[in-house]
Amino acid sequence: MDVDDIKSILLKNLALDEAYVSLYKDNYQIIAVSHIFYDGMTELERHKIIYAPLMKYILNNEIHSISIQAFNPQEWNKKRGLCGV
Repeated sequence: MDVDDIKSILLKNLALDEAYVSLYKDNYQIIAVSHIFYDGMTELERHKIIYAPLMKYILNNEIHSISIQAFNPQEWNKKRGLCGV
């Protein structure tokens, strides 16, 4: 499974405005931006949303490790420069 596969799965299954996926060794790094991540939503709640469409790939070991950053558009506009994207 490559970064394009993961990005495609996320964009197909979630209402994301933007998705960035990179790979470092066995760890996929995901940045997701969407209005579904509302103010006050916990980091755990946001991560559960991202994990949901990927779970079958995690369970069958196609995906070993994931790092997630999930932002709403307002948060992303503030963080964009800090993430280097």
